[in-house]
Amino acid sequence: MFVRKKRFVGRRSSSGESSILWATHVTDGYAYNQLVKITKLFLILAVVVSLPIVGYALKPLQVTLFRVDPEVYDALLRNQSATVYVAVRGDTPLNRKILKTWHFGDLHIYKTVVSSTDELYSLTDRKNVISIYGDKTLRHALYLNGIKAEEYPFKERDIDNEFHRATGPWIGRGVTVAIIDSGIDYTHPDFFDDDGKSIIKVLVSLFYISESTGEYIFWEPYKNGTMNDLLNCDMLLWEKYGEPAFLDINGHGTHVAGIIAGRGHASNGKFMGIAPGVQLVVVKAFNKDGVADMDMCLEALEWVYNNTEKYDIEILNISWGANFASDGNDPLSLAVDELSEEKGVWVFAAAGNEGNIPTTIVVPAVARKAFAVGAWDPYYDKLASFSSLGPTIDMRMKPDLVVAGVMIVSCKSQFADFPDEYEVNTYYVALSGTSMATPVASGIAAAFIEYFRYWHGRDPSVDDFIRWVKENSRHIDFIKDFITGWGIPKAPHG
Repeated sequence: MFVRKKRFVGRRSSSGESSILWATHVTDGYAYNQLVKITKLFLILAVVVSLPIVGYALKPLQVTLFRVDPEVYDALLRNQSATVYVAVRGDTPLNRKILKTWHFGDLHIYKTVVSSTDELYSLTDRKNVISIYGDKTLRHALYLNGIKAEEYPFKERDIDNEFHRATGPWIGRGVTVAIIDSGIDYTHPDFFDDDGKSIIKVLVSLFYISESTGEYIFWEPYKNGTMNDLLNCDMLLWEKYGEPAFLDINGHGTHVAGIIAGRGHASNGKFMGIAPGVQLVVVKAFNKDGVADMDMCLEALEWVYNNTEKYDIEILNISWGANFASDGNDPLSLAVDELSEEKGVWVFAAAGNEGNIPTTIVVPAVARKAFAVGAWDPYYDKLASFSSLGPTIDMRMKPDLVVAGVMIVSCKSQFADFPDEYEVNTYYVALSGTSMATPVASGIAAAFIEYFRYWHGRDPSVDDFIRWVKENSRHIDFIKDFITGWGIPKAPHG
């Protein structure tokens, strides 16, 4: 017998009124069967959609609980061996073949290979093992796509100096800033002082090793030869091996250096660095494509660690990074922390260009002792659309500050190419990214060091700088937040 009956299911409110929740037709169980099918389909779709979300959410949890890179687990579960970097505190033998070792005080980072989860667990069980991470590719935090040059009057304004009021007497005299990047165009007029001497203390190349010493080659201007001698050497290496030792053929390192220390000679003082009184230590670790692996970055950080006193390095600029799950215990972040704590170097690192998405601060900006620098659009007075947001996966508030990072005009390497719409002239180009914001912050810090020494007769501590930033920044929020940190600092100008 065919029966069709309309059935209402309702509930009674506290006032006694009835409210219909839903209505359905029941036809000899037909509707019920359809409901079961729809429910099954919905559950299948829910599982399919939720699996990657759950997997993404579990990665930070995996890192914070077990201190193991999820990508290492993934490789081993696919029966693939994995090259890993094991961070260890103190002298803890790993009892296995070590491919390479880096030392930062009592922090040791070992490069080795694991072939199974059992091998991995044997490492995690060892005393004083802090974390285990796989190899990573580090890239410049440069952002070009999406920036329309015609919307920015960059040729008329030295926007970073203007925005941060870096027009006072404090220009970073007596301060040395180290830059780990793609080298520098040391022939650029803005990297010479008023007497025609290079402002570079030393250039270091991680691409070539001295046959006599077995160490990375370096060049101290006027000690090892003239700048023309250096250029001739670089040209020979470039022609023979495809990569000069010190010269910047990518353009990123030159631009970063100019934002910090450019003297403005090629523009009659129009486009200058934030702290044009500093001297530079340039470590070339990134190739012509703006890329470096974990080995190169650890080598660069170790070189700075070992040579801080020799070259009186006070600030380190890191305009690069990689976006992977880390609570600050990955090898690169730990090395940055040691450099800060043991050597007293202030480290400024690019927050990343992952967009205004929470928990996207890159490594090593997630380091506890690093100043993670986000980008602000000084032309339209807003957060740059590409600038990464915090907090870190262990819920620390980052970035620490935001500064000008959109269409910043700085020195152009004559050996690198850029889109025509971003070029000002032969000597200058406008670029964007937290790569550009970071040297602005480094320059402000250098100016602050000179300012503080003058008024207080001593070197400032990092706490002195933090206190000054808190008191002299334009606060976007009344507390430190995960979007703009402490806010937008101004350069000391009084």
